[in-house]
Amino acid sequence: MKEIRLALIGFGSVGREFCRIISERGSEWEEKFGCSFPVTVITTASRGSLMNPEGIDINRALEEINSYGRFGHDNPELSDITSMEAAALDSNDVVIEISTLNIESGQPATDHITAALKTGKHVITANKGPVAFHYRKLQKLAREENRHFLFEGVVMDCAPVFNLARETLPGCKIKGFRGILNSTTNYILCSMAKGMTFEKALQTAQEGGWVEADPSMDIDGWDAAAKTAALINVLMDGDITPPLIERAGISGISTEMIKANKKDGKVIKLICEGYLDDRGSARGRVSPTALTEEDRMARIEGTTSLLELNTDLAGKLSITIDDPKIGQTAYALISDLLTICRKY
Repeated sequence: MKEIRLALIGFGSVGREFCRIISERGSEWEEKFGCSFPVTVITTASRGSLMNPEGIDINRALEEINSYGRFGHDNPELSDITSMEAAALDSNDVVIEISTLNIESGQPATDHITAALKTGKHVITANKGPVAFHYRKLQKLAREENRHFLFEGVVMDCAPVFNLARETLPGCKIKGFRGILNSTTNYILCSMAKGMTFEKALQTAQEGGWVEADPSMDIDGWDAAAKTAALINVLMDGDITPPLIERAGISGISTEMIKANKKDGKVIKLICEGYLDDRGSARGRVSPTALTEEDRMARIEGTTSLLELNTDLAGKLSITIDDPKIGQTAYALISDLLTICRKY
């Protein structure tokens, strides 16, 4: 039995769901894959931190967060370890970086990942920031240290976007892509098309739990820009950051505009695009776009996402994930973890 010890930096909804699944399915995966996954460290910004080299009592940790909003004061595994200390701790094999996204710099997540790789850890993240801002640097470091740096969950929950390119499209060049990649804005636009006001649609999305803590991240297109930058950097060998993505959000879209386009047989969607300019450099754009009703993206409803890749040898490929929930994002971490288990 191979023991792969995990450090979690961040314990929000994705981290908690990850741990819940590990607790429920861990014994099954031990038998199937020959790996066990004790969580030895959890750090948070405001809920306390836990550490136990033998493995944290995950069920107790989950119960305390659900009951009190933080780890209990009488929990014997309470620790004052910091996130940077956890990232570099010798006793861990894999660092799972799931701290809050910083759209301005990708920090401190990038520093966590750098510290982990430099001290011999594999790294998994669902944080868009490091891939959108510092992908080349981090990937180069991972290669130098002979470690895995995996991030399937940063764009489309658990849809195998990066695995598809890495594992099944060797020799292909991805010339561009377009997609609907932000669930919140797509839900709002769909709801407005059905007569709901912008404000009510946003409120409903917030109640559903798929809006960023700062709604402007979604509404103004920053989340979509970060995903677009990540795709360009990884799939098109680009070197771009979210501020360099041509960006427009949906705050200027009115119900009247949606109705007028509908009369003309068109649907407004927030479209993310990656493309090569006249000099062959990778560029990106996020903008509300009026699509004809025949366009497959015009038919994407609610929180569903769709990504279309344009390749030189495999033609056009499309990936869809229907109405993803938090469990799918958590599974992206597990998928990456099992990749490490098989290759470690």
